[in-house]
Parts: sequence; C-alpha cells; structure tokens
Amino acid sequence: MLFGVADFVPPLMEYVRRYHAKLVFNSNLVKVDGNKKIAYFENKGNDGTVTLEAKPFDMLHVTPSQVAPDFLRNSPLADAGGFCKVNEKTLQHTDYPNVFSLGDACSSPNTKTATAARKQIVVVAENLLAAKEDRELTAFYDGYGACPLTVENGKVILAEFGFGGKLLPTFPLDPTVPRKLNWFLKTTVFPWIYWNGMLKGKEWFACPGKLR
Repeated sequence: MLFGVADFVPPLMEYVRRYHAKLVFNSNLVKVDGNKKIAYFENKGNDGTVTLEAKPFDMLHVTPSQVAPDFLRNSPLADAGGFCKVNEKTLQHTDYPNVFSLGDACSSPNTKTATAARKQIVVVAENLLAAKEDRELTAFYDGYGACPLTVENGKVILAEFGFGGKLLPTFPLDPTVPRKLNWFLKTTVFPWIYWNGMLKGKEWFACPGKLR
C-alpha cells in the first residue's frame, strides 16, 4: 500500500498519476554502488520468487529500515521485534512495571514520528508519577501520529491518525485535502514548536486521554 492509512491513499494516488511516478512494491534495496551510480534491488514476485535487479540512478533518496538500538534489542526489555515491550496505551513495560518507553524504541504500533513522541511524553510523565506513588495508571495514549505529506510546492496533506488508522484531525477540515494552511504549519509552525517547545521540555497542547 502507498500509505498505511487507507483514507489518504486516493488523494496521494492522484499525485502519483499527475507526476507519472512509477510505484514498485515488494522491492527491497540491498546494495548501492556509489561510484557507478547503480542501486541493486531484490524484487519478490507473486509466486514468491526473488530476483536481483540493478538500476542506474542520478539521485538516490534512501530511508533505512527502522530498528531499535542493539543495547535494547539484545536485552530482556525487548519484544520479538527488538523494541521495548510496552502496553500500547499506558506505555508501561508489560514485564517490568518500573520501566516506561516512548518514541522510536517503543513497541507501540504507531508511526514513529515527533508528533507521536509529543503525545507519548505526557502519558509517560503522568503514569510514571502515578506508578511512583502507587496510584492507578489513568493516562493513555491513543496512537496519535502525524505525517505532513508534501504533494506539491505550497500544499501539504496533513495525515493525522491513531491506532487502527482512525483519523484524528486537529482542525475541523477534511484531512485528506491538500492545503496551503498545512504548508504553513509544516514550514513555519512545526519547526518553532520543535525547537522552542519539544527540545526545551515544554508542552502546551498534548493532553492525554484518561482510562475509566
């Protein structure tokens, strides 16, 4: 699938067609010859066979596979995938109650984005204090994450969603529509919040839900 949340696939596919982009699924980059500018891919066919394909390139933009650091993957804290094993709502470790986790190393099945960490930080802070005081953990994380998808110069689709692909838009607008407002948020507002809020330990908007 082009994007993990089905609601955003149709508008993104419109831009794929507009730009005459070629989508290749079931393809994994395994090697790059930088001097010759050739990238090698393993392609998996419908029958399960894998073939190696070499493709020349002028520019190559690569996103590496997402993994947890070795010190975590090789520890008792890790789940089968190597991430810190937590309750996805309370973000407390399922085996070690004095351990909490958030962000990229956390096993919660959400997108690994800065916006997810913003929401998780408040949940962990409240639940950590509750655990320290032997109180019930009531703050919960709803899986919120946001991906500002730049589709053209001056327009962005702001994909905001939670667990199960549930749409969680901040504004009462159709989140699948590319907007200039989202471009302004991505280029001006979000960097300011990142540098002046998140990195300085300040949070003004992320309020966790409460378990009943």
